[in-house]
Amino acid sequence: MASKNYNVVAFKVVLHCICLAVANSSDLSYPAVFNFGDSNSDTGDLAAGLGFQLIQPYGQSYFNASSTGRFCNGRLIVDFLMDAMHMPFLNAYMDSIGLPNFQKGCNFAAAGSTILAATAASLCPFSFGIQVSQFIRFKARVLELLAAGI
Repeated sequence: MASKNYNVVAFKVVLHCICLAVANSSDLSYPAVFNFGDSNSDTGDLAAGLGFQLIQPYGQSYFNASSTGRFCNGRLIVDFLMDAMHMPFLNAYMDSIGLPNFQKGCNFAAAGSTILAATAASLCPFSFGIQVSQFIRFKARVLELLAAGI
């Protein structure tokens, strides 16, 4: 059993070193970032999609915001990744009220989503398949707007 655990730890260390080497050697200049996922990276999609607002403590220490639609009290991993790439934080796809900026990407992640299609018992109707469908519609609409010169 100890040998098996050692192999897992060794694999993780090697994988981490490879990832660091790749990250340090790349220029990280991407035109846009699109994120899919669950509550680990939901920046407000589920709250906006289901029409409810999260109350404090959710978001209370996120840049002095009163409520962010996030199921956490601060930044998410995707926020740190965007910061490391010197790009703006991703706006939630369904939280388009106000002045969201989708020029550098969009976040389709929704808390509670799963890979499998949602059922009546699902906590979140926005499964991975729905997120991909939203992205395809988003891309088509962006191409329409670009063709129209907007």
